[in-house]
Amino acid sequence: MLRRLVRIDSPGSYTHTVGGGLGWGIGAAVGRALAEPGRPVVAVLGDGCALFGLQGLWSAARQSAPVLFVVMNNGAYRTLQDTYEAMGGPGPCPGTELGPLDFTRAAAFFGVDAVRAESARHLRELVAGAGKSKGPLLVDVPLRQ
Repeated sequence: MLRRLVRIDSPGSYTHTVGGGLGWGIGAAVGRALAEPGRPVVAVLGDGCALFGLQGLWSAARQSAPVLFVVMNNGAYRTLQDTYEAMGGPGPCPGTELGPLDFTRAAAFFGVDAVRAESARHLRELVAGAGKSKGPLLVDVPLRQ
């Protein structure tokens, strides 16, 4: 869905894996920010994918990598659930509910500033300000109440 909404008309403006790669996004975003100083980097991550590479926040903090990490927090490994369902799995996919997770606390553990998005407007403001950041910031975007 994100690719339908994001402008990707400038070379190098959108980086992703082909076929997915759990845990790849945080490290890739930090590397991108270090490779191209001054260019805003916004990493949009599912909460399940973020958990597979969360330790990359440590590097972001130590390198003062100006990355805006936007974690879409739906409390589930949604991609795995969708795949399981598409393959005809019986009932709910076991082991894919993550429960309530507070990514602001996880970010703080690694030394990264964090905030929970209070509204769609708040999230837009945070993304719009990504280019002004001097270090990493994680935005926890709750998708379930």
